[in-house]
Amino acid sequence: MVRVFLVGILALLLASCGGEVRRKGVRAAAASAPAPKLQLLSPQNRTSIKNNERLTVSYRRNGVRYDSVVAILNGRRIARMADTAGSIMVEAKTLGTKQLKVAAFLEGKEAATATVSITILAPNAPKRYGYTVVNAYPHDGRAYTQGLQLHGDALYESTGIYGQSAVRKLDLRSGRVLQQKELDGKYFGEGICILNGLLYQLTWREQICLVYSCETLQPLAALPYSGEGWGLATDGEHLIMSNGSNVISFISPTDFAAQKHLEVYTDRGAVGQLNELELINGEIWANVYGSDNIVRIDTASGAVTGVVNMQNLLPSNLRDRNTDVLNGIACNEKTGQIFVTGKNWKKLFEIKITNTN
Repeated sequence: MVRVFLVGILALLLASCGGEVRRKGVRAAAASAPAPKLQLLSPQNRTSIKNNERLTVSYRRNGVRYDSVVAILNGRRIARMADTAGSIMVEAKTLGTKQLKVAAFLEGKEAATATVSITILAPNAPKRYGYTVVNAYPHDGRAYTQGLQLHGDALYESTGIYGQSAVRKLDLRSGRVLQQKELDGKYFGEGICILNGLLYQLTWREQICLVYSCETLQPLAALPYSGEGWGLATDGEHLIMSNGSNVISFISPTDFAAQKHLEVYTDRGAVGQLNELELINGEIWANVYGSDNIVRIDTASGAVTGVVNMQNLLPSNLRDRNTDVLNGIACNEKTGQIFVTGKNWKKLFEIKITNTN
């Protein structure tokens, strides 16, 4: 019995010593872990800054004296740092989330780096615009308008809702349907545009772009894509597509591959819910879903240059329980006329933009 007791005590002591050795080993390893060679003190991760403004960058080199330290924005060297701090000019071609990297060099080789994400905003606040109504035309109050396009003398419209979606050709002045093609009930129709005699129509969640003959509305092809489809426009070379976020994509019309993306920002932050699109005088105009606003977007940078407030466009006496939000922009390229409507609106309006600031 005594022997068993002594064996137990010895086992406990050994276990205790082993645990202490292990704990000391952990502490020793932690103590010997080298400090980072380069620590970025500012900016903090996810810092926001306006384009073309200066950003303070500071770092700690932890006792190492490097030959040179440079700041790199999305792979492009933008400044050489002096000692452990510097002021750099942020100049980006496009807005949105970018990687800012500080790289230190010894004997011509990269010896240490530190990286953060920064968000680049539009350099200026958008201009504010209003509108005046030039003309009002009949519009089908049962049309859940998703896309609008003028082509020649005709107005093309895409409508949504499962089981009610269609694409059709209309007489602008009377609203009379000249041609119509109903979609299969599994599709929810979205934005449209016309390019090189073909009409392209997005679908909401089905990830298929339907392609038709512009003249006959005869279906010709179905092109797959990833994500949701909302608005569609064209610059004469690409299809320009929104997906409900703040990202606009430039798409190849032949295979629907994305060629480039634009992140849309004001000087304060991202603008999401981008819906129906139209290219007007080199700018992308986009309905902001659920609002009375149309934003005007620079096609090079993604900056919102203007906001058109369309509040009270549809009179209250033309509204009923089915009336939904503003959606639908079309432009006559020859005359510069701009037309807008909404989902289940009984009127299509020709408007003129006015300055408010």
